[in-house]
Amino acid sequence: MADPTVIECATACTVTVVHELSLPPLQLTPEQGALISSAVLLVWAAGWGIRMLIQTIRSSDSEPTEKEN
Repeated sequence: MADPTVIECATACTVTVVHELSLPPLQLTPEQGALISSAVLLVWAAGWGIRMLIQTIRSSDSEPTEKEN
């Protein structure tokens, strides 16, 4: 956290200003980070599974059939 800047007035008032850069992705708890990473991994695995299924279907369509003699 940034160091506060204290401004003192001539009268009886004090103003404290804190400059802080706030980025929501950097403020995640470990549990929230694990939840997001597991969701990303699940989507990736589903995409990979669909890709393998499509490749299997394509390879089975291109195999030559046996000719009857």
